[in-house]
Amino acid sequence: MATKNAEFSSKLNSNGKMLLAIEKYKSAGQWFWSGLIRYPRLMIPSWVTLLINSVLSVTPSILMGLAIDIFIVEGYGRNFIIVLVSMIGAALLSWVTSFLSAYLWGLASYRFERDIRQEFFDVIQEHSMAFHDEHDSGVLLSMGMNETAQMRFAFHPSMRHLINSMLSIILVTTYFFIRITIGSNEIGIGNWQIGLGVCFSFIIYLILAWRYAARIGPIRRELATELGNVSSTSQETFRGMDVVRSFDNENVEEEKFNIQSSRLAERTKQEGYITAFYWPAVIMVAFTGAAFGIGIWMVTSSSGIMTAGQLTAMLTLLIQLMTLNFMIPMRLLSLQAGLVNASRIWKVMTYHDPLVEPKESADVDWTGDLAFDNVSFSYPGKAKMVLEDVSFKIPTGSRVALLGGPGSGKSTILKLLLRFYDPTFGSIQLNGSTFADMRTFDIRKDVTLVEQDIFLFGASFKGNIMFSKPEATMDEVKTAAQRAQISKFIESTPEGYETIVGERGVTLSGGQKQRIAIARALLANPKLLLLDDSTSAVDIKTEVKLRVAMEELIKGRTSITVTQRLSTLVDSDLIIFLDKGKVIDVGKHKELLERCKKYQFMLSLLPVGAELIGDKMKNFGGNN
Repeated sequence: MATKNAEFSSKLNSNGKMLLAIEKYKSAGQWFWSGLIRYPRLMIPSWVTLLINSVLSVTPSILMGLAIDIFIVEGYGRNFIIVLVSMIGAALLSWVTSFLSAYLWGLASYRFERDIRQEFFDVIQEHSMAFHDEHDSGVLLSMGMNETAQMRFAFHPSMRHLINSMLSIILVTTYFFIRITIGSNEIGIGNWQIGLGVCFSFIIYLILAWRYAARIGPIRRELATELGNVSSTSQETFRGMDVVRSFDNENVEEEKFNIQSSRLAERTKQEGYITAFYWPAVIMVAFTGAAFGIGIWMVTSSSGIMTAGQLTAMLTLLIQLMTLNFMIPMRLLSLQAGLVNASRIWKVMTYHDPLVEPKESADVDWTGDLAFDNVSFSYPGKAKMVLEDVSFKIPTGSRVALLGGPGSGKSTILKLLLRFYDPTFGSIQLNGSTFADMRTFDIRKDVTLVEQDIFLFGASFKGNIMFSKPEATMDEVKTAAQRAQISKFIESTPEGYETIVGERGVTLSGGQKQRIAIARALLANPKLLLLDDSTSAVDIKTEVKLRVAMEELIKGRTSITVTQRLSTLVDSDLIIFLDKGKVIDVGKHKELLERCKKYQFMLSLLPVGAELIGDKMKNFGGNN
């Protein structure tokens, strides 16, 4: 977790894990503004140097006015040279302090970006599958990369420049109120009427600038949404490139991307239009012009209210501020964007998850029976029940086969056993304790799934196999690969176990991917093994070898296999026969073959199943 690196956080939650961001902060605003206090050793020196830099940045202009007055009276003398050198020194020190402030603030801001990106990832990792069913992965990716970067940009350089501008405004305004005597010369205007005029102009300007920036909020939200849509569309196309090309649909995908990209461009254009026509800046231009006219009058008047040097310093400061103030809207827009993106991300992070972790976990005892007690389930946001009143009991160490047609709920049962979801009604019990009273981590550490649609990471063979047991030795990895009948293939590749398989194992056949997944499961040594038709892409010769290897894994542990292979059904201790989310019958192969007509019909559709049904009819005299 990035919060482990943050200097201010070391608290643990009730589960012994580092506190998540949604546990540490109460709102998106608090999470966003925490960037100012996460790294005090960097931020405090940065604030100090920023304050010094603000003073030094206006000093050269003031000294330049003083130098002009001295030159008019004394000429090119000692005092003029002292002031001139001081002016150059102040400019150099201003550059040094600006660099230090920017470096320290930037370092803290980039660490903040790293932290919030990690915190976002940590929270998303904790959400159940219900969350991922409802949220597009492309949009989540855009949030984790682009929108967290926008939050950082709000801090650096935007917030630092805004603070620097505010300090400069305060210092310049002060210059109009004070008049300090230095020898025979004076620094400062010392005119409260002009000072109040400057204050009033700046206040009006800042109010209008903030309201102007606030108009960008809705556009920023739309901009973030469209950016997520572009990311989602491109990610989906890249992942399904083989399907796109097989149907020769490149033009269709290009048009789809063009539409999304055009929407993003339109929102960006709207934002640029508002930024370009920044009319509040007219106030500062008008005031600078008015100040120049008043200053000329004050210099040329007989009373000598203002000197030529003071007029030069005043105009230089106002022009310097006017240049800074043209940057203020961009910085305000960036700050608005950071707050908008923080709110969007926070909303996703604080998703109301239907799967609730217990405060204290019940004991997970796999030596007892596993039971479904009147379980009904519908996926989040869906009204239709996928499972209805499903009940069965699996004795520990049993070999169980799940049988049924498409949509019967077989894979859903496996997901419930991994506690990806909780039942809508009813309960799953293990040795008398319900799954809802157990932490998901405690359940999943002893459960391994070999899925039908194998997912492999874009890592090496070794990395994919070791995913189930990161601390495994190389000997254990090789043993698992041998038992899964994949070691010879791996060793034939150019770099052996270090060979990269490519994204999602794109360079491998279906059977090879499944055997790697089985090796991964073998290495995990689970107490409950879930096999979702795991040998469907394995040829007959390999399956025979694989079944021998799997025998060793299955012995002494509970295994549940989604299958329609007759050999697996015959060898099972228990068959759970499902149809449209309901349990049709539960029993051994011979028992179901004798009493269940639907089971007989299902078998008749399998290879050599018709022969078996004929033998059964012969043995049982045609009954049933």
